[in-house]
Formats: sequence, C-alpha cells, structure tokens
Amino acid sequence: MRLHQPQQQLLRPYIKQIHQFTVNPDGLSSMTAIPTGNVFLSLFWGSGAYTTLRPNSTELTASGGVYVSGQQFEIARHWVKEGEVNVIGLELTPNAIHQFFGVPQQETTGQVLPLEDICCNTATMLYRQVVNETNPVRQIHLVEEFLCRRMIAKKWQDNSSIAEAINLINLSRGSILVKDLAASLRISTRSLERRFLEAVGISPKAYSKIMQFNFAFRQLTLSKKHILDVITEAGYYDQPHFINHFRKVFGVSPGQFFDEYEKFLYSFKKDNDNITLDSMSGTLQAAGKLYVF
Repeated sequence: MRLHQPQQQLLRPYIKQIHQFTVNPDGLSSMTAIPTGNVFLSLFWGSGAYTTLRPNSTELTASGGVYVSGQQFEIARHWVKEGEVNVIGLELTPNAIHQFFGVPQQETTGQVLPLEDICCNTATMLYRQVVNETNPVRQIHLVEEFLCRRMIAKKWQDNSSIAEAINLINLSRGSILVKDLAASLRISTRSLERRFLEAVGISPKAYSKIMQFNFAFRQLTLSKKHILDVITEAGYYDQPHFINHFRKVFGVSPGQFFDEYEKFLYSFKKDNDNITLDSMSGTLQAAGKLYVF
C-alpha cells in the first residue's frame, strides 16, 4: 500500500491523505475502517467485486466505479472474495463532500453511494480516465485535477465557522460542549447545528462522540495504558458507558475485540516502541489486513 499527500495546493485543506493499494485473497485481503469523523472518495476497478459489511447492516457487494462514503458510526469491513481490485481511496476532511460537490452532506451519512448518483455526471469520465491510465502517479494526478475543477467551478460558499468548529472539537478530543462551541464561534447553538448538519452530515454532538471514541481507541490500541485510565482521559462517565459505546461501533465488547486482535497489536507495539500517537498515519498493515482509524 502507498500513501500520498495531495500535490495540488487548492486541495490540501480538504484531503487528509490518499491510499493506493490492491486487494486480493492472496495478498492484502481485507480492510477494516474504524469511524474517524472523516469521509472518503474511492475509485476501484479490476477483476473482482468489493464487499462491505457493518455490524447492523446487510452485506453489500459492488463492481468498480467512483464512490463517496459519508459519516459512519460503525466499523466497516471491506474485502474481495475472488479476483483482484485496485483501489484509490481519498481520506477527506469531515466537510469535504459538501465542499467538492455542493450537496447537503447528510444525504451521504451512513452510506456508500456512487458519485454519479449524487450530483456529478462526469464521474464516469473520471473513472474511465483512471482505469485506462497505467501509471499510478498519473492516476492520482487525474483525480486531483478532477477535484480542482470542481473547486474552481463551485457556486456554493465556504463556511469558515464549520472548519473552525471541526478544529475545536478535534482539539478537545470531542469533550467540548455544543453550547461552548457555539459561544466560541459567536453564533447561536441552533445555527451551529443547522450549518454543521449540512456541511458535515451529522450534528456537532454526534461528531464529538466519534472523535471521543477514536481518541480512546487509539490510546487502547497503540499505548500501554490501562483501560480505566483511557476511559477517564477520554471523558467517558465510567467503564459501562465506554463499553456500551464500543459495542455500538464494533458490534462486540472491548474484551472480545482485543482477544481477536491481541497478537497483531502486541506485535505492532513491540516493533514500534518509539511511536507517538500524533505522528500515526492512521494506517496499520499486517498479515494481509489493513486497518484505518
């Protein structure tokens, strides 16, 4: 798997990183995505079909194309049963779908949708260009050119207060109260919630919960802290509160999850003693599995 940063200056405020990899049963066989508050634009093509499963949803399988993934509250597992699928996945900032395509982002929340179904009749052309291009660097350049054209041609206005609200929530690790957030932005709570829902796809409170959980999960996964210390640091009321949230995200308890992944996580920590959470790319890869969080 290769990680890239956007080359176009215009896109850097909206693209966190670009993943480029191939999924097949004999190599990198699956990807597990933990909710991060970010959204995704993905292109995939090849001889196989991409399957997605979440704890409380039915299994979905799709052929190649360009797709957007809105805000998610649950873990998502992706894999290819047979054949091979090439993937370019752009991890975007929480409000990027609205910025690039001008749609109210709540229309994409909890869903993976073909881009052409949302608003963009040029998605098929982009897909054909990328599939017909054999140079991986050039493929990403084509995607960036497409998004730059969208930004230059857009007729909707940016809302700087939303970007600032996202930053304040991230800095607080999801612990800031909505009323305090609105006060910091000098707008009413009602205006903040309305603007946030349109631009991010969920309420500021729901986004804060995602950031709170993601911080706690990173601490449990990458540090050697005790679970009770992590729960307190992340701002949960008590252990049952955290366990209940964990079950909603993963469909299993923390104990069940870490029993399954203990060997992988132990190996990663042992080999990366000097790692710091702030420098994590958010991607771990081992034993043919990719983890994004």
